[in-house]
Amino acid sequence: MDFEPIAYLQWAKRAHKPSINLTRSGLPGRALAELAIAWEEMSLEGDHGHGYPPLVEAVAARYGARTEEVVTASGTSMALFMVCAALLGSGDEALVEKPAYEPLTAVPRALGARVRRFERRFEDGYRLDVDGLLERLTPGTRLILLTNLHNPSGVRAGQDELRTLAERAGERGVWLVVDEVYLEFLPPGEDRTAFNLAPNVVTLSSLTKVFGLGGLRRGWILAPRDLAGRLLQMRNYLFNEEVYLEEQISLRLFPRLDDFRGQASPLVERNKVRMKSFVGSEEKLRWVEPSAGVVCFPRLSGVSGRRLEQVLRESYDTGVVPGDFFGEPDHVRIGFGVPEDTLERGLENIRLALSGL
Repeated sequence: MDFEPIAYLQWAKRAHKPSINLTRSGLPGRALAELAIAWEEMSLEGDHGHGYPPLVEAVAARYGARTEEVVTASGTSMALFMVCAALLGSGDEALVEKPAYEPLTAVPRALGARVRRFERRFEDGYRLDVDGLLERLTPGTRLILLTNLHNPSGVRAGQDELRTLAERAGERGVWLVVDEVYLEFLPPGEDRTAFNLAPNVVTLSSLTKVFGLGGLRRGWILAPRDLAGRLLQMRNYLFNEEVYLEEQISLRLFPRLDDFRGQASPLVERNKVRMKSFVGSEEKLRWVEPSAGVVCFPRLSGVSGRRLEQVLRESYDTGVVPGDFFGEPDHVRIGFGVPEDTLERGLENIRLALSGL
């Protein structure tokens, strides 16, 4: 294994934290007091060698899986690593979307796999071109890796196209791995997991982005039973046990997840309307409107994303993410899951920065 630096994560962890931070792709973290946890009911030790059984049951029930198809993990990042390590060998091929969240390409490469790309084009609204994607498969392809909602654009891939993709890939012995960490920004009923679409589908998710519970680092994998068994064995190589206290907290919050996202929904919708109005008023910006979520990925005219990020950081104490981290240097990712006054100040600063570039 060769663990090269992941440029985006290094930048995100080391960068100056601006007072107006539009770099984040999820909702702000919730205060402990808001969670109303009965700490006296908790314990530091308990039975959780293969995951805390009541938490595994809660994940299975929410997403229509069987308990033997659920593997818990420390966030979606750990889940991604585990799935790639289980499915890819040295020299195997992973077919990964572009633009993409950088770890989707970095993890397969670190494991010795070859990474090929399929395009989700701005001009096509970042939709999945299923036929074009399938044409990119080779005899060495072992998995297709994509996000839904798409990171960085927020565009949704529909159930029908994912089913078609999974079924046709399955005919060639190829897995479809879908990172669904943003999926539940969609309204209830439109947020169905892809896991049950075909027997070669694996999904990843966590409590991080939609629910404001990122500090718990609670993630999971939904996988067919045989693969899930292999993933459970892999856990013994990566960590003996997870944090029992965190597992108990996550379990107690699972029944409240829909309440949490319902509370945030009005802010998200108002900010999306404001974002749409802003992009429409700026000559140097064009976008594909996100299906849901709190990020967008506008294209810039006459300036690079890196240059705009630099000016915003140095002159306006405002943060956005340069698009080159996703493979699109003429874009920026803007996160709008922030208080409305923060968004207003951030958009005004973007307007001022663009006017001087």
